[in-house]
Amino acid sequence: MRDADDDFRALDPVAGRPELLTRSERSALLERILTTPREDRAAKPRRLGQRKWVLAVTVAAAATAVAVVVPQMPGPTAQPAHAVTPEPLTLHRPDRPAAHVLEALAREVEKLPDDSPAGGTERFVQDSWSLSTRIDGIQVTSAIVPERRVTWKKPDGSEKWRVRTLAPQFRTTEQRRTWEAGGSLGSEPQEQSDSTGPADPEDPRRREPPSDAAGMRRWLRAGYETHGAGELFDSVAERHIDNSFSPRQRAALLRAVGAARGVEYRGVVTDRAGRSGDAFSVATAYGGLPKLQTLVFDPHTGTLLSYDEQLTSDAGALKVRVPAVVLYITYLEGG
Repeated sequence: MRDADDDFRALDPVAGRPELLTRSERSALLERILTTPREDRAAKPRRLGQRKWVLAVTVAAAATAVAVVVPQMPGPTAQPAHAVTPEPLTLHRPDRPAAHVLEALAREVEKLPDDSPAGGTERFVQDSWSLSTRIDGIQVTSAIVPERRVTWKKPDGSEKWRVRTLAPQFRTTEQRRTWEAGGSLGSEPQEQSDSTGPADPEDPRRREPPSDAAGMRRWLRAGYETHGAGELFDSVAERHIDNSFSPRQRAALLRAVGAARGVEYRGVVTDRAGRSGDAFSVATAYGGLPKLQTLVFDPHTGTLLSYDEQLTSDAGALKVRVPAVVLYITYLEGG
C-alpha cells in the first residue's frame, strides 16, 4: 500500500486542490464521469483485450483501492451506481479474548511435526477479488469477477506466476441482468503471467520467516512505515502469497497477531472455499476509510485460510453500500 498510494491517487480525476472543489462538487463530478458512456462504443460489444491486473502482484496494490477513488473508465454502457460486492463472512462475538485463543492454538501448532518444504520449487494458489478489478481498462462494478493466482517459487527466490479470471458471480438475478446489459465484462477468461529474478538477499522481506514471536513481528513490519494492527494484518495476508511457514513459524505468527492491539476473536466461520476456521478481526482506518480486517486460521494447523477487508461505516467517494467487502483472498495451496 505504500508506493501504490500515489499511483491510485493520480488516477482520480476529481482529486486535487480542495479550495477549487467542495466535497459535494467533487462527488457530483465523479458521478458524471462514472455514469457517462463513451458514445462511439456504447452499443458495440467487443472481445476484451488484456486486463489491467491490479491484484495480481501484491495484496497491497489492491487494498489501496479501498482508500482512494479509482475512477471507472468509460465502458460499453454505464455501470451501475453501486458496485456489486461479495457476501461478507458470518462473524460472531464469543466471549473469549483473542490473545488467549491464539496462544492456545500456537501451543498446539508448535507441537506438530515439521512440514517445511523439502527443497525445490514451491507452488502457491490463491483465489481473490478486489473492488479495483479491471478488464480492458474498465473497472468492473456490475459483477464479482474473482481471479486465481498460481505462483511457482524457486529456492533462490525467483518466481513466476499466472493469474486467470474465474466465472463472474452475482448475489441476485437482477445483478446478472445489469451485467449482461452493460456488456458482460469478464465473461471471457482473461489471463496474464510474469516472473521475477532471484530475491535480493538484503531485502528483509525475502528472508526466512523467524520462528520466535519478536522476530516474526519485526519480519512482518519490514517495508511498512507505520506498525499498527491494520498494517500487521495486511502484511500477514501479503506474505502468504509466496511464503511457506513451518509449525514453529506459524506459532510465532499467531503470537504476533495475538499481541496486536484491538484484535478480537470472531468465532468459527466458514470461508469462501467451504472450510471452517477461527476468525480474528481488527477495526482500523488503515488505508483511509474505516474497515474491518479479518484473518481466518485453520484451527488444527494454524495455516492461514482467508483474508477479508470490509468497509464498515463510510465508503467515501467509492460507489458501494456499506457494510461492503472490498477485498478478499482465499489461500488454497502453499503457506
